[in-house]
Amino acid sequence: MENPITGTLFDSLDQNKRLKPSAYYSICFGTLPSNVRLALTLDRTKETVDTLLEQMELGTFEFTTVFKNWVTEDFQNAKPDDDYVFEYLFKSELQRMVIHFVARDTYTMVDFYFDQEDPKTEAWVLEINHKLRSKFGTPKQPKFKVLMHQDGMFGTEDVNTSDFKSIEIAELYNDDFIEVDKVISGFMGKKESGIVLLHGEPGTGKTTYIKHLLCKFTDREFIFIQNDFVSDLLKPTFISFLLQNKNAVLVIEDAEKVVVPRDHHSESSVVSTILQLTDGLFSDFLNIKIICTFNTDIERIDKALLRKGRMVAKYSFGALSPEKTKILAQKLGHANVEGSLTLAEIFGYDKLDFKEKSKRKIGFV
Repeated sequence: MENPITGTLFDSLDQNKRLKPSAYYSICFGTLPSNVRLALTLDRTKETVDTLLEQMELGTFEFTTVFKNWVTEDFQNAKPDDDYVFEYLFKSELQRMVIHFVARDTYTMVDFYFDQEDPKTEAWVLEINHKLRSKFGTPKQPKFKVLMHQDGMFGTEDVNTSDFKSIEIAELYNDDFIEVDKVISGFMGKKESGIVLLHGEPGTGKTTYIKHLLCKFTDREFIFIQNDFVSDLLKPTFISFLLQNKNAVLVIEDAEKVVVPRDHHSESSVVSTILQLTDGLFSDFLNIKIICTFNTDIERIDKALLRKGRMVAKYSFGALSPEKTKILAQKLGHANVEGSLTLAEIFGYDKLDFKEKSKRKIGFV
């Protein structure tokens, strides 16, 4: 026998007098609701709201409007046609449903509350949810996490991206990198620990390649470790953090502090920690992948990092060959470019100060 949940409308408001739709549902229908939430990245306009509401097919189950909140302009010459509703609460007594619709400045939230014991209702909710996100949703963007350390504990903060994109490896890198990319890509698809070392002068494409990996392996969790946090990797709480983030890819840019030989420091160095994570007791359990980028010559790094089985791949980035430089420059609209240029130099070639300085041949010719 169903136990009715008692309460008043005041119980559906939080301390700031804002609606709690789930509480409202319980008051109306005497049970706890299931919920499906849809978040759409859309600028709030009257046209957007009207279009979304039309697509929701509210007439199917005889939804009625419980309340609505308006957007109005307070200017003297504001037109009534510019006013519109930005928030609705709909209720269907027929199918025991509540829908909360709210359009913020840059995104719209639609929450469906329903009785999960009614398969017809649940199927309709999922159908409408899929319809709206297919029509109005944005393509999935790659994202990464940034390591945070506060009050002795490690955590992460998500960083969404909009300008990262996959690239044509053969177009932006020399031919000898193609096979290295295949090795790294194969490694990313496996549950294995290991180290990837990417080194070379600034502007040669190390960061561009990491962005490419983020776009290519969206199911992987990439955690960027800021240079100032490198010493924190020695703390015991970092291992606890990794236990909660198995199979992650740790990216350490400008990793000179990490890859220097251990005899320059104590045995409890960051290098020792990396060795344990990629070829020690925890390696097969954590499956942590570590990508280090740095500008120093690879001959100066700790030789233990280069051991076969621990190091998956290494590559020294440099300027493109004269042939590839010319082809890429022409594609970008720059004619008569000769010599070997880095990616940064080629993509920045249209800047007047650089163009004037770069009339001479640079690199190998």
